[in-house]
Amino acid sequence: MITKHILLKRILPSILVTTVVLVFIGYNFANKKPNTAQQIQVNFNLEDMNGNQFNQKHLKQKPSLLFFGFTHCPDVCPASLQLLTNLIEDLGTDADKINYYFVTADPERDTAKVLKQYLSSFNQRILGITGKEDELKKLYNALDVYIQKVDLGKGNYTIDHTASFMVINKDAEKVGTMMHEGFSKFIVIDNYGKIQISKDDVIKNLKKLLL
Repeated sequence: MITKHILLKRILPSILVTTVVLVFIGYNFANKKPNTAQQIQVNFNLEDMNGNQFNQKHLKQKPSLLFFGFTHCPDVCPASLQLLTNLIEDLGTDADKINYYFVTADPERDTAKVLKQYLSSFNQRILGITGKEDELKKLYNALDVYIQKVDLGKGNYTIDHTASFMVINKDAEKVGTMMHEGFSKFIVIDNYGKIQISKDDVIKNLKKLLL
């Protein structure tokens, strides 16, 4: 069993668990320029960690943040999920207006039960998603997510994957990508120039974009 203590031990001191410094890149991202949106036009049938169906309709219920990773990931995934936990707390009462998904890149090992146990170490709003590989690939491809199984020999393997959060609005459009650098700050990226602003302004712009 992977406990929260073990997870934090893995990612400390690289990540500051109690403090997240956010950096916002691309002012027009927050202004919802229509030509930056990428419509998700694919039908997929997956399963959440509670055994419920998950499909494209769920991406139209609320704005969403999706992260693609796997439970055997040694550092990037737990660090990213802890940062997401911090961000959810920073959103305050608005946190419930957004859906948060951890989509597996390793359906062979990441069953619904495994995902549920793994995600119990993070904010309870984060919902694990798994399913058949061919159905997952539909979602990977729709969001331009890179997933590659890497053979380590003797029956072992790891997964190379996009280590970014996909930002989806309530119309099921991908409107940006959010990642972290050095496990200590978030970056929000669009196709425009860069501007760095305070953490509070990042939260404000994220609310403006998604809510």
